[in-house]
Amino acid sequence: MFTKKQTSPLSQRLAEADPFDVRKTEEKTLDRDTLFKSLLPHAQKRIQEKFTAAELADRHAPAVRQKVKKAVSEVVEEQAPQLLKPAIVSLVEDLVDDLLGYGPLEPFFTGPEAHMITEIIVGRWDRIIVEKEGKRFPAVDGRGQPVKFRNEQHVLDVLERMLAPTGRRIDIASPRVSARLPDGSRLMAHISSVAVGGATITIRRFRQDMTADKLLENKSLSKETMEFLIACVKARLNIFVSGGTGSGKTALLNILSYFIPAYESVVTIEDPAELQLQNDDVRRLEARSANVEGKGEITQSDLMADALRMAPNRIIVGESRREEAFSVLQAMNTGHDGSMSTGHANSADEMLNSRLPNMVSMLKNPPPREAVVSMIASAVDLVLHLTRDRSGRRRVDHIVETVGIEVRKTGPVVATRPIYVYDEEKDDWVRTEHIFTRQHKLEGLPA
Repeated sequence: MFTKKQTSPLSQRLAEADPFDVRKTEEKTLDRDTLFKSLLPHAQKRIQEKFTAAELADRHAPAVRQKVKKAVSEVVEEQAPQLLKPAIVSLVEDLVDDLLGYGPLEPFFTGPEAHMITEIIVGRWDRIIVEKEGKRFPAVDGRGQPVKFRNEQHVLDVLERMLAPTGRRIDIASPRVSARLPDGSRLMAHISSVAVGGATITIRRFRQDMTADKLLENKSLSKETMEFLIACVKARLNIFVSGGTGSGKTALLNILSYFIPAYESVVTIEDPAELQLQNDDVRRLEARSANVEGKGEITQSDLMADALRMAPNRIIVGESRREEAFSVLQAMNTGHDGSMSTGHANSADEMLNSRLPNMVSMLKNPPPREAVVSMIASAVDLVLHLTRDRSGRRRVDHIVETVGIEVRKTGPVVATRPIYVYDEEKDDWVRTEHIFTRQHKLEGLPA
């Protein structure tokens, strides 16, 4: 054990150069990387000596992190006593992140601005992008230096640590994985040979502070449109939320679900689970991939069949992607009024007349298209379409209701009427002249 008066081999090497100072030029950043690698095994050994696995189980608990940070600080001061205080603090933070958390990604989960981060993209071990407030930036640390992993193996080590509590795995035999992290974030990762340039990780984080008031503050929709949507939820209209990737579909579905009356029973079906419903009577179901032997898969369609036997008032499917859309439409048509789901589409019309019919066609024995169109028209009451404009703002673009079937050149389709449309010039949502045919269902609702 080295003290301040003794000199460790590491501190001797530091003395031969210059004491590390975070305020110095980029040249010293290389020394810092070398120092980090030298200190890491010492810190690992100290943590193994001082803490049991049970004591480190809740790795993100502030009390656990503080104890580990104290132990790591002792190691740094012993091994490199000539370091200046700012350098010690910075190194200790990085070491603790590597030992307890997600390495260089840890600040985006637990740092002071973590609540503002909505996406983390690892394109390669030395290229990390983060999204904050709708805009993407190269990730930098508190010193303005690029955030990166040490090498490709470091990415794989952190990825394994992230997947450990999820029960999912990634390896040469299964080089891709989709998982839900303990904090609710959605992870999608690929490794070689699927990922040509090295491991890639995409993490979608869901803001915990997103509320109806926050949507109004961000100008994602107007007060009038929000009150309209709340009334539609309370009136148990069947709703689909459409939009592109990252347009805020899940966030809006979460907020709308908050207005489901507390006495109603809800079953949610997701792959992976992302919704954070606040209702008391919620039963959450999550699809499962097949194991290494190709067995044990449980699809959203399987779970929909289960949900229909669980007597819920409403069924919420986080995202309809494949043939489970048929079961969603069936549920909406068979007494589960007020059910909701989301789907990828470029408009409400495309959601109703292209995406949903295509999903249903994935069934082994799909019904005729005319029957599918009829089913959609009678099942879905409202479609909210979201978009993400050039400024990065996520907002409602248009809200339409279904009004039966019409015939186009291509054949019968679901007819719609726009109720609210976003006006770019006014930067506001305009109520169209169309009559909302379901207005009577919104009258006399409890506050």
